[in-house]
Amino acid sequence: MSVRTLSAAVALAIAGQVPAYADTLEQRVARLEQQNQAQAKLIAEQQAALEGTPERVKKLETALEERRTEQNWGTGWFQRIEIAGLIEVEANHTSPYVGSDESDIVLATFELGISAQVNDWVEANVSLLYEEDDTDLEVDNAFVTIANLEHSPLFLTAGQFYVPFGAYETNLVSDPLTLEIGEARETALQVGFVHGDFNGSVYAFNGDRKIDGENEIGSWGANLGFAQAFDDRAWSLGLGYISDLGDSDTLQDVIADNRAGLGDASERTGAWTANAAATFGPFNLIGEYLAATDEFEASSLSFKGEGAKPSAWNIEAGYTFEVMGKEVVAAAAYQSTSEAVALELPEERWLVGVSVGVLDNTALSLEWSHDTDYDRREGGTGESGNTILAQLAVEF
Repeated sequence: MSVRTLSAAVALAIAGQVPAYADTLEQRVARLEQQNQAQAKLIAEQQAALEGTPERVKKLETALEERRTEQNWGTGWFQRIEIAGLIEVEANHTSPYVGSDESDIVLATFELGISAQVNDWVEANVSLLYEEDDTDLEVDNAFVTIANLEHSPLFLTAGQFYVPFGAYETNLVSDPLTLEIGEARETALQVGFVHGDFNGSVYAFNGDRKIDGENEIGSWGANLGFAQAFDDRAWSLGLGYISDLGDSDTLQDVIADNRAGLGDASERTGAWTANAAATFGPFNLIGEYLAATDEFEASSLSFKGEGAKPSAWNIEAGYTFEVMGKEVVAAAAYQSTSEAVALELPEERWLVGVSVGVLDNTALSLEWSHDTDYDRREGGTGESGNTILAQLAVEF
């Protein structure tokens, strides 16, 4: 079992994500008891919280891991391969800052994952992703992990994956604003450890954003986490640093457009992040902050005519309960950004949502969000907008 796929289950359990997608149990008490025992077992087995990965990938990797734990590996290669998929169809109605209302139905996500346990130490993972209007069918992740936590606390991961910068946990459909700024998928080499309740890693890659024409492995990052689970509660803390926030998926595209015809940037701009999550019975709380450590060059990313120093944070609360034998997760969040108007992100966002496990591995979610744009003097419109979103998600 790899650190990345096993730790996804820990991240979901601690953040309270399991209920909407877990198998239905006959009684809520029995379900909560089983969930708490699973949390404690995963922590006891020294699993690290998976950071930097969007929720859709966590769901997919958790499904693959569950199938691995249910199966006794045979000697044939076909007995060591697991396949899982995720489809999310969304209908939305948006009242934007300016202009007429908009609505659409889209295939928001199709992701197919394949995991192969090559031997006791080596695991290979590949996932394909398609997002209508956003992402053509492509390889989302493709990496190899060398790890056997029963024999060594160290692990190595190499390939294309989301680097562990930020946690981005949420009970809601929409990605948190922290992810919109910090998520970074790179071809990287990661070396880490899992020891007791602690986990951490360092990683390096050749970023897509070039500095003074360089074409070398010049970007790096590090993260450190701590997590514990007990019979009726669980909690986790995480810290992370990346040497160039300009390598994030969002910023590298914006900066490339801004610098068209100007050449490469002359310096990197680092960033740091801190996150915390706690579960108390049916309640869960999530908090995260992410910020650049310095200002970008004004020609790369600006705010009010000067270099921008973007940041974002998210505070979220969730509650799990049952209605007519169906698991329901209700959540509310407040999110905010600073100096991020050039990234077309709101200054403030309020969200309320509910997710119902209508059938096994099938969830229906509803969400309302209210965005407030930056003031006109800061480059925004000064207006507000609303979005109503419905999502049907199926894992297979």
